Amino acid sequence: MDLSKSLSHVIMKYLVVPKAPKPLEGKKKIACVGDSITYGAGVRKNHSVSTWAYHLEQKLGDDWQVLNYGISGRTLQAEGDYPYTAEKFYILSRAALADIYLIMLGTNDAKPYNWNEERYARELPAFVESFVKLPNRPRVILMTPPSCFAEEKTGVVGFDIDPAQIDGPIYEIVRSTAEEKKLPCIDLHAFTAGHPEWFDDGVHPNYEGNRVLAEHLFAAIRSYI
Repeated sequence: MDLSKSLSHVIMKYLVVPKAPKPLEGKKKIACVGDSITYGAGVRKNHSVSTWAYHLEQKLGDDWQVLNYGISGRTLQAEGDYPYTAEKFYILSRAALADIYLIMLGTNDAKPYNWNEERYARELPAFVESFVKLPNRPRVILMTPPSCFAEEKTGVVGFDIDPAQIDGPIYEIVRSTAEEKKLPCIDLHAFTAGHPEWFDDGVHPNYEGNRVLAEHLFAAIRSYI
């Protein structure tokens, strides 16, 4: 194991899986499936009222509940260092039988020791199908991971993430999977390009970043609610 991967594993060891959201009766539901960008790792202060999932719920009104199933560091690929499908959140998110699922996984897959283009392209459609085929037949919406930005001091993107994979194959595979499955795709990559001010660490949206992402998502999903 190389040094960067070793350090990443040490850091991940101390990341606690967040408390699972509790679906409420009588509410229409949106379930957000993803990694630290969904969880809200860039807004640890006042986290519960700062994530894009929270802001989205505020825009939707009292009839809706937005369930945040994001977990930091998780990959789409089952052979990644921390696969989402190995987590209880994967089971709970599907058990929620939400009306709408917002799925965004890929940023951690872009780490060199995780990345395998053929595997990602094969596993994303299967992962999506596991939500599409839920008994309530929910609306499933894919999202491209946001753009990421180099740190000023180092000139490189943090957290071992290779931006070339985010900008290239991951972007194309998410879009092509949505097209193949005839599902909507929200392009957060293009939306965030040119806005490093929305990401204090270059990867995770800050408060303003989460707020504008929620506005963009609300506009994108209005026709489905």
